[in-house]
Amino acid sequence: MSSKGVLIAFPAGAPRSAGREAHATATSQSDGLSFPALYNQHARFVWRSLRLLGVAPEHLEDAVQDTFAVVARQLASFEGRSALSTWIFSIAQRVAANHRRTQRRKLGALEPLGGDLPCAQPSPHASAEAAEAAFAIEQFCTQLEDERRRLFILALLEGVPASEIAAADGLGINTLYSRIRSLRLELEEFLAHRERGNSRGGRGA
Repeated sequence: MSSKGVLIAFPAGAPRSAGREAHATATSQSDGLSFPALYNQHARFVWRSLRLLGVAPEHLEDAVQDTFAVVARQLASFEGRSALSTWIFSIAQRVAANHRRTQRRKLGALEPLGGDLPCAQPSPHASAEAAEAAFAIEQFCTQLEDERRRLFILALLEGVPASEIAAADGLGINTLYSRIRSLRLELEEFLAHRERGNSRGGRGA
């Protein structure tokens, strides 16, 4: 399994269009972008981020709505000191932390993200590979500290430019690149170890 180009499959319930909060604040603007347009542009990014930040599948829809409710309230005060994506992600982080604290269940094995892939007629094999890749990424994220998980999601999964992340975090660009390289190597080692374990399991079956 490659560490590059990993996409998380969306279940049927994943957000696809503006919700209640979007329509209630249709006149809000940021960089000329209406709130419904902002929602449509960032909803999947928020959904993926919340899942990797530890929000349980059954709470994802509520967590997405909670995130955008905060975005709607604070959008007028957004001053553009950081990229919009990193600002929204910081809100999602706080929402995820709140949801994790209120989940009244023991932390068990992560469930693979099921449902339809956002592409036309995927083969059963392609669907299985995508679900397996998503599950591996989720497992990897659970072992990361909060700040490293944030960097992993933004830089390696979502492709947010390093310059934007460095500006938001107040880091030198070389320092950030070093941390990204470290995360990439750690992911490759994790996936290689996982594949070796799967191979041994297959031989023993």
